[in-house]
Amino acid sequence: MSMQDIAFSAKQLSRTHHSGVLGTHSTSMPGYPFGSVVPFYLTPAGDAIIYISDIALHTRNIKANDKVSLTIFDAAEDDSQANGRVTIMGNAELANKDDVKAQYLRLFPQAKGYEKTHDFNFYVIRAERVRFIGGFGKIHWIDKAYWQVEEQEWHGSPEGMITHMNEDHVDAMQLILQHKIGVNIEHPIMHSAFPEGMHCGSEEATWFIPFESICETSTDVRKALVKLTNDARTALNIPKAS
Repeated sequence: MSMQDIAFSAKQLSRTHHSGVLGTHSTSMPGYPFGSVVPFYLTPAGDAIIYISDIALHTRNIKANDKVSLTIFDAAEDDSQANGRVTIMGNAELANKDDVKAQYLRLFPQAKGYEKTHDFNFYVIRAERVRFIGGFGKIHWIDKAYWQVEEQEWHGSPEGMITHMNEDHVDAMQLILQHKIGVNIEHPIMHSAFPEGMHCGSEEATWFIPFESICETSTDVRKALVKLTNDARTALNIPKAS
């Protein structure tokens, strides 16, 4: 298994889950780590985006020392030692950009209300190194040269393809969700498009649907979505549209 394949698997695991344990350096207990649970998403490049309040302890810690970690794992599984997990180590910095906010709110619409409470800001954790454990004996360090994906034009503006799917291909998303997740959503919504897959679901819930291989261009994404649709039709024994 190549390092590119290992990084791809770790990315897909990371995109499947929507919260992780943020590790910061404690200011109230110097020398000790402080852990807190935060929602996050990964940018197309592979950096983590979090949305945190200025009054939160972890934010005060970040302002004093920007070196952090984010650990992602499946809390629903019984045997945590046998299941995959990812730890991203990097530096946190402010990231109050319109595209960051737009993607975050697509995945976490409930966060719209946070703007009316305490001062919340977006931070990006720029990955320096990643630890990936895919199960017993599958332990890897991933340097950022393999973790980072080269920026493409469509990364910063996926709204066009998301709108197109939501307006013209609801039926395809219904089939994909039935095939991959086993749920039947009457009016599914595409929430994201990333090089490793997409988030799709409803206003109340979303699931990550992985692609078979990394998509470098918007054309690659379109081909991956077509394949997912055709695979779903075959699996569900539904004739292809003429």
